[in-house]
Amino acid sequence: MAREHLERRGEWQGKANARGQSAEDIFTVIMKMYLKQSGFELIHKPKDLKGIYGVRTTGRPHSIIPEFMIRNPSNGRAVFVEIKRQKAAGNAHERACKYMMPGIMKAMQEVGNQPSNILPMWWIFTNGIAKDPNYRQEIAFWFRGIEGNMLLWEDVRDHETVTSHFDNVIKGMLV
Repeated sequence: MAREHLERRGEWQGKANARGQSAEDIFTVIMKMYLKQSGFELIHKPKDLKGIYGVRTTGRPHSIIPEFMIRNPSNGRAVFVEIKRQKAAGNAHERACKYMMPGIMKAMQEVGNQPSNILPMWWIFTNGIAKDPNYRQEIAFWFRGIEGNMLLWEDVRDHETVTSHFDNVIKGMLV
């Protein structure tokens, strides 16, 4: 890619990150209030998977950092959360799938104090990707067998969708 293309790409990514941050902010408000009485912790940008790939040649840890981790301090169990928001075009859903790699899943189970039959990941797709029928069909196909780990959150003003999904599916991974 030419330099001018890369520069424009950075501008696009900055705008996309700002849009994505608003979904994270809304999720933070919803879940902090909701989890207050439960004793569960909501941790933004957890560093618990820091260094899972080893150390870079620069000496810095090589890792991944999900948007959130929800932890039950009484038993150490945790579930990681990745929120992907995009308009009706893009590859956010594809980037979310890195958490499906066997090595990453094993690391999440170990860090999250989870047995091998639990996938301690909650993927949340919102905005255009959650409304577009083509993306919905593709995501539903990809997540066959682990549908409970995924939420299509069409309207971020609808707090009940998130809290209900948490109560019905995710909470069971934490107790």
